[in-house]
Amino acid sequence: MTPEDYEAAFHGIDLPKKMELATGVNVADVPEFIKASIYLLRTSGSTRVTEMVRFRLNRALEIINASDQNNL
Repeated sequence: MTPEDYEAAFHGIDLPKKMELATGVNVADVPEFIKASIYLLRTSGSTRVTEMVRFRLNRALEIINASDQNNL
């Protein structure tokens, strides 16, 4: 996904204040995490960095979507 795809995916959805991406990997400010991650995708020239950022953004989307499904 491109940075624009991630922006569209997260746009207009209710974001939790914080979340646990994996055991011991906590995000204290989800909106700021998403903003910073998308910025890194746009500016980093390192494939290694962007792969990890994409992995974490995808994981955040999975958690949010699973939470939405559980609340139906």
